[in-house]
Amino acid sequence: MANHAKGIQPDWLGKSLAGLLPGLALAFVCVGFYACYGPGSISSADKTQFNMWLVTPVWFCILSVVFLFQNSRQAWLVLTSISVLLYSCFIRYRDWE
Repeated sequence: MANHAKGIQPDWLGKSLAGLLPGLALAFVCVGFYACYGPGSISSADKTQFNMWLVTPVWFCILSVVFLFQNSRQAWLVLTSISVLLYSCFIRYRDWE
């Protein structure tokens, strides 16, 4: 019986919150990179609406992947670290017009 299913893990709430809070920040910065460096630049008329709608699918992908982490502490650490790293790169290398 070593290969039986574990059932619901006790840290599902921590993982869910990690997907909601730093996961949303990560989705915003990913879409921000696409908005600034993707085709058409940030000034494209149709791209603004597309970027607004793109946040939700990216966020839901992050939210679904967060349950693959070993525990909630690891999920918080990884998502927060990646978010901080990407935001610092975005702010540092963005040429503000």
